Amino acid sequence: MAVWAVRKGSETNEKLIKRFKKQTQRARVIYKVRNNRYHEGVKTKRRVRDEAISREEYRAVREKEKFYV
Repeated sequence: MAVWAVRKGSETNEKLIKRFKKQTQRARVIYKVRNNRYHEGVKTKRRVRDEAISREEYRAVREKEKFYV
């Protein structure tokens, strides 16, 4: 997945950047990075349960606030 570009002789900076971008597109580096940007690992049973409990508590508070506003 490593992509690099070394300047060839009298190559301009613009050409070097263009060649580097082309290499990254061919290697699908940007695609992989964007897909993994918000990747969340597999949740444990404990984490799922804790989230459900906190969600229920939040809903109960919001439901109670409806009548006392």
